[in-house]
Amino acid sequence: MFLHALSSGVPAVVLDMTADFTPLFVGMVLLMSFCVLAFAFAIGTHDTREAQRRTEQKVIPHREFPKAA
Repeated sequence: MFLHALSSGVPAVVLDMTADFTPLFVGMVLLMSFCVLAFAFAIGTHDTREAQRRTEQKVIPHREFPKAA
């Protein structure tokens, strides 16, 4: 199955066991990648809404000031 020089000392039974977990590992990697992207999107959305809310509060309407004497 695997005839690499590095895996020559590993029994074939161990290599077959790790081959069974390959789909599970790939699924975990994809799920973790999706979770990281989802967190980044959620943080970005939250920060954008917070920044928009702060700029809306800082708008000061123009007022007429009394003229100096």
